[in-house]
Amino acid sequence: MNRTLRTALLLLVAVLSMIGLSIGVAQADDGDGDGLDDALEDTVAANFFPYVWFDSGEDCTAPATESNPGTALVRVRPHPADPAKIAITYVVLYAKDCGDWFGGGHNGDVEPFTLTLAPNPACQYGFGAFALKTIAHEGTAFEHVDQVSLGNACDWGKLAGGSPQVARVYSAENKHGNYATTGSCEDGALGNDHCSESFLRDFNVVNAGEDAARRVDELSGFQFPGEYAWTDQAFSGGLGAGGGNAGTVRSKFLDDGLLAPAF
Repeated sequence: MNRTLRTALLLLVAVLSMIGLSIGVAQADDGDGDGLDDALEDTVAANFFPYVWFDSGEDCTAPATESNPGTALVRVRPHPADPAKIAITYVVLYAKDCGDWFGGGHNGDVEPFTLTLAPNPACQYGFGAFALKTIAHEGTAFEHVDQVSLGNACDWGKLAGGSPQVARVYSAENKHGNYATTGSCEDGALGNDHCSESFLRDFNVVNAGEDAARRVDELSGFQFPGEYAWTDQAFSGGLGAGGGNAGTVRSKFLDDGLLAPAF
Protein backbone atom coordinates (compact mmCIF):
# COMPACT_ATOMS: atom_id res chain seq x y z
CA MET A 1 0.00 0.00 0.00
CA ASN A 2 1.49 3.40 -0.97
CA ARG A 3 2.03 6.05 1.67
CA THR A 4 -0.58 8.48 0.28
CA LEU A 5 -3.35 5.86 0.39
CA ARG A 6 -2.42 4.69 3.87
CA THR A 7 -2.39 8.27 5.17
CA ALA A 8 -5.84 8.84 3.68
CA LEU A 9 -7.18 5.69 5.30
CA LEU A 10 -5.79 6.66 8.70
CA LEU A 11 -7.49 10.04 8.43
CA LEU A 12 -10.74 8.29 7.50
CA VAL A 13 -10.46 6.08 10.59
CA ALA A 14 -10.00 9.15 12.80
CA VAL A 15 -12.94 10.98 11.21
CA LEU A 16 -15.25 7.98 11.60
CA SER A 17 -14.29 7.71 15.25
CA MET A 18 -14.92 11.39 15.87
CA ILE A 19 -18.46 11.23 14.48
CA GLY A 20 -19.31 8.29 16.70
CA LEU A 21 -18.90 5.36 14.30
CA SER A 22 -16.94 2.26 15.24
CA ILE A 23 -13.22 2.50 14.58
CA GLY A 24 -13.49 -0.87 12.89
CA VAL A 25 -15.80 0.29 10.08
CA ALA A 26 -13.15 0.54 7.37
CA GLN A 27 -9.73 -0.98 7.86
CA ALA A 28 -7.26 -1.55 5.04
CA ASP A 29 -4.63 -3.48 6.98
CA ASP A 30 -5.91 -5.05 10.18
CA GLY A 31 -3.71 -8.12 10.44
CA ASP A 32 -4.49 -8.78 14.09
CA GLY A 33 -8.24 -8.52 13.54
CA ASP A 34 -9.03 -6.13 16.37
CA GLY A 35 -10.75 -3.48 14.25
CA LEU A 36 -7.85 -1.03 14.14
CA ASP A 37 -5.54 -0.44 11.21
CA ASP A 38 -2.10 -1.84 12.10
CA ALA A 39 -0.29 1.28 10.90
CA LEU A 40 -2.45 3.45 13.14
CA GLU A 41 -1.75 1.12 16.09
CA ASP A 42 2.01 1.29 15.56
CA THR A 43 2.01 5.05 15.08
CA VAL A 44 -0.02 6.04 18.12
CA ALA A 45 1.72 3.49 20.38
CA ALA A 46 5.11 4.97 19.55
CA ASN A 47 3.88 8.58 19.47
CA PHE A 48 2.36 8.54 22.97
CA PHE A 49 5.01 6.44 24.72
CA PRO A 50 6.30 8.68 27.53
CA TYR A 51 9.70 9.47 28.95
CA VAL A 52 10.70 6.89 31.57
CA TRP A 53 12.59 8.39 34.52
CA PHE A 54 14.92 6.45 36.82
CA ASP A 55 16.27 7.19 40.28
CA SER A 56 19.93 7.93 41.01
CA GLY A 57 20.22 4.60 42.85
CA GLU A 58 18.98 2.58 39.86
CA ASP A 59 21.52 0.11 38.48
CA CYS A 60 19.27 -2.48 36.88
CA THR A 61 17.87 -1.11 33.59
CA ALA A 62 19.35 -3.81 31.31
CA PRO A 63 19.04 -4.38 28.46
CA ALA A 64 18.37 -0.64 28.24
CA THR A 65 21.54 1.40 28.59
CA GLU A 66 22.58 4.95 27.76
CA SER A 67 23.34 3.83 24.19
CA ASN A 68 20.94 0.89 23.74
CA PRO A 69 17.15 1.22 23.89
CA GLY A 70 15.27 -1.35 25.92
CA THR A 71 12.08 -3.13 24.85
CA ALA A 72 8.49 -2.19 25.64
CA LEU A 73 5.80 -4.51 24.27
CA VAL A 74 2.38 -3.07 23.51
CA ARG A 75 -1.17 -4.20 22.87
CA VAL A 76 -3.38 -1.65 21.06
CA ARG A 77 -7.15 -2.14 20.63
CA PRO A 78 -10.49 -0.37 20.79
CA HIS A 79 -11.24 0.38 24.43
CA PRO A 80 -13.66 -2.25 25.82
CA ALA A 81 -15.62 0.48 27.64
CA ASP A 82 -15.86 2.81 24.62
CA PRO A 83 -14.79 1.50 21.18
CA ALA A 84 -14.46 5.05 19.83
CA LYS A 85 -11.40 5.34 22.10
CA ILE A 86 -8.16 3.37 21.95
CA ALA A 87 -6.75 1.32 24.84
CA ILE A 88 -2.97 0.90 24.95
CA THR A 89 -1.26 -1.52 27.32
CA TYR A 90 2.50 -1.00 27.55
CA VAL A 91 4.66 -3.65 29.22
CA VAL A 92 8.23 -2.53 29.91
CA LEU A 93 10.67 -5.46 30.11
CA TYR A 94 13.83 -5.76 32.20
CA ALA A 95 16.38 -8.55 32.50
CA LYS A 96 16.26 -8.43 36.30
CA ASP A 97 14.53 -7.00 39.32
CA CYS A 98 17.46 -5.98 41.51
CA GLY A 99 15.46 -4.76 44.49
CA ASP A 100 16.72 -5.49 47.97
CA TRP A 101 13.39 -5.56 49.80
CA PHE A 102 10.24 -7.70 49.71
CA GLY A 103 12.00 -10.98 49.01
CA GLY A 104 14.99 -9.59 47.13
CA GLY A 105 15.52 -9.55 43.37
CA HIS A 106 14.77 -12.07 40.66
CA ASN A 107 15.34 -12.77 36.98
CA GLY A 108 12.98 -10.90 34.70
CA ASP A 109 10.67 -7.97 35.32
CA VAL A 110 7.36 -7.22 33.57
CA GLU A 111 6.04 -3.73 34.32
CA PRO A 112 2.79 -2.38 32.82
CA PHE A 113 1.19 1.01 32.45
CA THR A 114 -1.75 1.94 30.25
CA LEU A 115 -3.11 4.84 28.23
CA THR A 116 -6.52 5.71 26.84
CA LEU A 117 -6.62 7.77 23.65
CA ALA A 118 -9.69 9.73 22.60
CA PRO A 119 -10.62 11.24 19.23
CA ASN A 120 -9.22 14.73 18.84
CA PRO A 121 -9.26 16.38 15.40
CA ALA A 122 -6.57 18.84 16.48
CA CYS A 123 -4.00 16.07 16.92
CA GLN A 124 -1.69 14.81 14.19
CA TYR A 125 -3.12 11.28 14.11
CA GLY A 126 -6.67 12.15 15.12
CA PHE A 127 -6.32 11.04 18.76
CA GLY A 128 -5.13 12.64 21.98
CA ALA A 129 -3.91 11.25 25.29
CA PHE A 130 -7.02 11.02 27.48
CA ALA A 131 -5.95 9.12 30.62
CA LEU A 132 -2.94 7.37 32.17
CA LYS A 133 -2.92 4.48 34.63
CA THR A 134 0.28 3.26 36.28
CA ILE A 135 0.61 0.04 38.25
CA ALA A 136 3.32 -0.89 40.74
CA HIS A 137 3.77 -4.25 42.50
CA GLU A 138 0.61 -5.67 40.97
CA GLY A 139 -0.93 -8.53 42.91
CA THR A 140 1.14 -8.00 46.07
CA ALA A 141 0.40 -6.39 49.42
CA PHE A 142 2.22 -3.29 48.09
CA GLU A 143 0.15 -2.85 44.93
CA HIS A 144 -0.23 0.83 44.03
CA VAL A 145 -2.25 2.39 41.20
CA ASP A 146 -2.19 5.99 39.94
CA GLN A 147 -4.83 7.35 37.53
CA VAL A 148 -4.33 10.72 35.85
CA SER A 149 -6.50 12.66 33.42
CA LEU A 150 -4.35 13.94 30.54
CA GLY A 151 -6.84 16.34 28.97
CA ASN A 152 -6.91 14.67 25.55
CA ALA A 153 -3.51 16.20 24.86
CA CYS A 154 -1.89 15.95 21.44
CA ASP A 155 1.65 16.23 22.83
CA TRP A 156 1.63 13.78 25.75
CA GLY A 157 4.43 11.46 24.65
CA LYS A 158 8.09 11.71 23.74
CA LEU A 159 7.65 11.49 19.96
CA ALA A 160 4.57 13.69 20.25
CA GLY A 161 6.82 16.51 21.48
CA GLY A 162 5.87 16.36 25.12
CA SER A 163 7.99 17.71 27.94
CA PRO A 164 9.94 15.10 29.95
CA GLN A 165 8.52 16.73 33.09
CA VAL A 166 4.93 16.20 31.88
CA ALA A 167 4.81 13.27 29.44
CA ARG A 168 6.46 10.84 31.84
CA VAL A 169 6.25 7.86 34.14
CA TYR A 170 8.60 7.03 37.00
CA SER A 171 10.23 3.63 37.46
CA ALA A 172 10.88 2.72 41.11
CA GLU A 173 14.53 2.17 42.00
CA ASN A 174 15.62 -1.37 41.04
CA LYS A 175 12.07 -2.75 41.44
CA HIS A 176 10.67 -0.95 38.35
CA GLY A 177 7.07 -0.49 39.48
CA ASN A 178 5.60 2.39 37.47
CA TYR A 179 4.23 5.54 39.12
CA ALA A 180 2.65 8.70 37.74
CA THR A 181 4.38 11.05 40.21
CA THR A 182 7.48 11.06 42.38
CA GLY A 183 5.32 11.72 45.43
CA SER A 184 3.22 8.58 44.99
CA CYS A 185 6.40 6.59 44.38
CA GLU A 186 8.12 7.83 47.52
CA ASP A 187 5.01 6.86 49.49
CA GLY A 188 4.84 3.47 47.79
CA ALA A 189 5.71 0.10 49.33
CA LEU A 190 5.69 1.59 52.84
CA GLY A 191 8.37 4.07 51.83
CA ASN A 192 10.68 1.49 50.27
CA ASP A 193 10.22 2.69 46.68
CA HIS A 194 12.24 5.63 45.40
CA CYS A 195 11.83 7.70 42.24
CA SER A 196 13.42 10.85 40.87
CA GLU A 197 14.27 12.56 37.60
CA SER A 198 17.90 11.47 37.67
CA PHE A 199 18.24 9.89 34.22
CA LEU A 200 16.23 8.56 31.29
CA ARG A 201 16.31 5.38 29.24
CA ASP A 202 14.82 4.91 25.79
CA PHE A 203 12.64 1.96 24.80
CA ASN A 204 11.65 0.55 21.42
CA VAL A 205 7.89 0.04 21.29
CA VAL A 206 7.00 -3.34 19.77
CA ASN A 207 3.38 -4.10 18.84
CA ALA A 208 2.60 -7.70 19.86
CA GLY A 209 -0.81 -7.76 18.13
CA GLU A 210 -3.61 -9.88 19.59
CA ASP A 211 -3.65 -13.33 21.17
CA ALA A 212 -5.54 -14.82 18.22
CA ALA A 213 -3.31 -13.02 15.69
CA ARG A 214 0.15 -12.65 17.25
CA ARG A 215 2.34 -10.15 15.46
CA VAL A 216 5.08 -10.96 17.99
CA ASP A 217 5.38 -13.87 20.43
CA GLU A 218 8.90 -15.31 20.84
CA LEU A 219 11.20 -12.46 21.88
CA SER A 220 14.68 -13.55 20.80
CA GLY A 221 14.69 -10.80 18.20
CA PHE A 222 13.79 -8.24 20.85
CA GLN A 223 16.64 -8.77 23.35
CA PHE A 224 15.03 -11.57 25.38
CA PRO A 225 15.87 -15.04 24.05
CA GLY A 226 13.55 -17.81 25.15
CA GLU A 227 10.87 -15.40 26.36
CA TYR A 228 7.35 -14.79 25.02
CA ALA A 229 4.78 -12.06 24.64
CA TRP A 230 1.68 -14.27 24.40
CA THR A 231 2.73 -17.81 25.30
CA ASP A 232 1.77 -18.53 28.90
CA GLN A 233 5.32 -18.76 30.28
CA ALA A 234 6.78 -16.87 33.23
CA PHE A 235 9.14 -14.13 32.07
CA SER A 236 12.73 -14.58 33.25
CA GLY A 237 14.47 -11.75 31.41
CA GLY A 238 16.25 -14.00 28.92
CA LEU A 239 18.35 -15.35 31.78
CA GLY A 240 16.74 -18.78 32.00
CA ALA A 241 13.93 -20.18 34.09
CA GLY A 242 14.19 -20.54 37.84
CA GLY A 243 14.26 -17.94 40.57
CA GLY A 244 11.99 -15.53 38.78
CA ASN A 245 8.55 -14.44 39.87
CA ALA A 246 7.79 -11.68 37.39
CA GLY A 247 4.69 -13.42 36.04
CA THR A 248 3.80 -13.44 32.36
CA VAL A 249 3.54 -10.71 29.75
CA ARG A 250 0.34 -12.37 28.59
CA SER A 251 -1.40 -11.75 31.93
CA LYS A 252 -0.79 -8.00 31.62
CA PHE A 253 -2.13 -7.87 28.06
CA LEU A 254 -5.32 -9.74 28.91
CA ASP A 255 -6.23 -7.94 32.14
CA ASP A 256 -8.85 -5.29 31.34
CA GLY A 257 -8.64 -4.19 34.98
CA LEU A 258 -5.29 -2.58 34.20
CA LEU A 259 -6.71 -0.29 31.53
CA ALA A 260 -6.82 3.46 31.97
CA PRO A 261 -10.41 4.76 32.15
CA ALA A 262 -12.47 5.69 29.11
CA PHE A 263 -14.77 8.17 30.91
